Amino acid sequence: MPLFIKLNDENRKRLFNSVKKNINSSWDKFYPSLGVSRSMFFHYLSGKHNLPKKIFRKLEGMAGIKINAFEQIMQNKYEKKEMVAPKMSELLAEILGVLNGDGHISKFKYEVCVVGDLREKDYYNYLQNLFGSVFRIFFTIYETSSCLKLRTYSINLSNFLTNQYKLPKGNKLKRLRIPRQVFSSKKLLAAYLRGLFDTDGSFYIRRNNEPVVQITSASPIFLKEIREALISFNFNVARGNQRIFLYHRKDIKRFFESIKPANPKHLKKYQNYLKLYLRG
Repeated sequence: MPLFIKLNDENRKRLFNSVKKNINSSWDKFYPSLGVSRSMFFHYLSGKHNLPKKIFRKLEGMAGIKINAFEQIMQNKYEKKEMVAPKMSELLAEILGVLNGDGHISKFKYEVCVVGDLREKDYYNYLQNLFGSVFRIFFTIYETSSCLKLRTYSINLSNFLTNQYKLPKGNKLKRLRIPRQVFSSKKLLAAYLRGLFDTDGSFYIRRNNEPVVQITSASPIFLKEIREALISFNFNVARGNQRIFLYHRKDIKRFFESIKPANPKHLKKYQNYLKLYLRG
């Protein structure tokens, strides 16, 4: 079990003030060097969370001081966060679609996360509110040099998703399925497809200004299930290698009206297409 350091207020302030003086930089520029999220760093700074021993020693070195008065605690890093086990709803169905798209459930660390493009900040703010409102636990948006990550660490949530809805832990390749509970109503299925399309789908214009809705998956059985789900809404669905497509303009119009994608990157492209189409 990992070791954590508990400091009193005086020593905690002394440590961080000394670090601040020596780095001559803002906390926002500094915290990534510790390998933690912004919110977690400020929890350490405020004393809300104890410091992992490794980070404590690193801060001591940066501060150029030695703190002898502290309490050393054995603490499970991945605590059982209290969460609400929600009943099936459109919001939960959408989350399941998101997790089957760009989501990941760690096999060992109880991390539940969604990874996306740095340009999708508005969508990740939307997801942070969505996940938090459904599960009643806090999700952090963590920004790296190459991606955005929405994440939390929760044994209860990890087990809930895998046991109740059969979402795979670890590698998802050829293990994805649409949760059977989602098929109980068209509203739930539409919400699930929304989450999946927002993360693993795309909208683009091909030759002759023809629009395309596309969903991608490397799992053949899962792709077949997606195709059947779309057909149940009477869409004309074409299938390629690891992709399915909607080509008909009427289908695409109805897709955006009935599935109601929430990711601004899709909505912006679709609105630009409509302007082009109406001009033509």
